[in-house]
Formats: sequence, C-alpha cells, structure tokens
Amino acid sequence: MKKIIVSLLAATVLAGFSSCSDDDKTIPSVMIDQNAVTSVAKPGEIVFHWTKPTNPDYYYIKVKYNDPAKGVVVKNASSYADSLVIDGLYAKYGKIDFQFSGVSRDGGETTPFTVSAQAGAVPATVKDAGLGEAIALTGNDLWTDDQESSEGPIKNLVDGNSNSYFHMSWSSPSPFPHYIVVDLKKEVSGVMFNYVCRNHNNKDNPNQITVFGSDEFNQSLDALGSATELTVLSGLPGTKGASYESPHIVSVTPFRYLWLRIDSSTSGSNWVALTKLSVTEVRTTIFDPENAK
Repeated sequence: MKKIIVSLLAATVLAGFSSCSDDDKTIPSVMIDQNAVTSVAKPGEIVFHWTKPTNPDYYYIKVKYNDPAKGVVVKNASSYADSLVIDGLYAKYGKIDFQFSGVSRDGGETTPFTVSAQAGAVPATVKDAGLGEAIALTGNDLWTDDQESSEGPIKNLVDGNSNSYFHMSWSSPSPFPHYIVVDLKKEVSGVMFNYVCRNHNNKDNPNQITVFGSDEFNQSLDALGSATELTVLSGLPGTKGASYESPHIVSVTPFRYLWLRIDSSTSGSNWVALTKLSVTEVRTTIFDPENAK
C-alpha cells in the first residue's frame, strides 16, 4: 500500500513540474510588426528586412518554412538583427510561406504570422568541355569598320599566306575602338581564337581587346547594343610578328557573331595590323537549375 502511495505522489510531483515548465515560459510582448516586414528577391535567395522595435523583449526571431527539396527548415535572427537571408532556394519553387515568431530566452514563443515571398532565379552556368572543330573562314565572313583603303584588305587574315596582312586605316585614322567581326555561320557557346601580328617594326599590335558575342549583325554597329560582353583581354603581346592564343571563352547565351573590339594598340597608333586570324569552337555543357528536374 505504501509503495502505491509513494508512486502516485511521485507522478503528481513530476506532472506539476511539467505543467510549470510549459505555463511559466515568457511570451515576448514586443514583437516586430508584420506590416513592416519586406522581402527582396535575389538569385537563389530571399532577404527579409524589418523594423527592429526600440526595446524588443524577444531573444531571437524564428522563421520557419517548408523547403520543397529539404522539408521543414528553421532559421533564426538575433534581437539585434533587422534582416535575415534565406538561401538555397529557386524561383521555380514559387511563393513560399514563411512563419515569423519571437522567442524568449526560456523558449516562450509568440503566435506566428506568415509572410509569402519568392526567390530570384538562379542563372544557368556554362562549363568548358574542351576544344571542338576549327571554324572554316573566308573573306566574306569577316568585316571591319576601319579598313585601310590603300592596302591590307581584311580577307588577307584568312588567305593562308603569312606574307599578306590586314591593316586598319592609317591614311585616314580615327580613334579607337575599332572592330573586327567574324561570322561563325552557326550558333556556338564557346570559342578560342588565334591571331598573328604583322612582322613589322611599327609593332601595330592589339593591346586590349573586348570580346562580344551576338546573334545578329549590321554594319552600323547597332547590333553591338544587343551583344553580350564575354571577356576583356589586356596586356596583349607587343613584339613584332607576335602570336596570341586566347583563353577558352564560353557563354550561357549562344552567339553567331564574334566581335573583337580593339580598344588600344601597343604602338600607340589608332590602328592595328595582323597577318592571320583563326577561330576554333569550344564545346560546352550548360546546367540550368531552374529547369532541371
């Protein structure tokens, strides 16, 4: 009989402690205002901002949501914070409901409120998969805005003759930039190009080239407005007859026209002179997480 009474007494005491533990937790009374919570969509993430109360009595802000890939996720922000970054998301998930609550030091929690927001799209990435085939070029596939009228037609760049050359205008020079445009005759996502400078003491070599790709072209250069800047190549070789091989240049956006914008020359003149130009396709693989299954 005594054993039964002792057991009942112990159970009653434990129940009392459990009840006190739940009921005595402090519920924060000064919480952030739901209407003051804003969100900014960035690639793969959402940044929440809010106005921090003057004297908050919560220990931290808890944000709970359901990640379609990971399940339920909880992120916390301290009482000193006025923002929180939620990353690892995709725009394809659509709007997600985020539950905000304030939590005290002893674990008391306010009634959650919900804010819905959507992450920005994660851009596709392109990977270099090695060199492909050389692209066969003729004089009809090349254009420049700055041809010298007395010598060096641009077709000489692809005639296979190392003694012929292309010369930009020296008889009626105009300031840089100047262009060499190559019609690749198909859309590609990567290229590597090689040029050889004229073997001449003037050393009129390119010093900096900005590379663009576009899917259209016209001789008024209007197409450059829709072109994608791919890379800037600077500190190019300045010796006479120098040869240069570009790095592999890849792009998520395919392009048919390769624009070599000559920004400056090693000689300081407003022109360059080259003997050879060749272009090789670079194979690529593209990963688009927003459309991946």
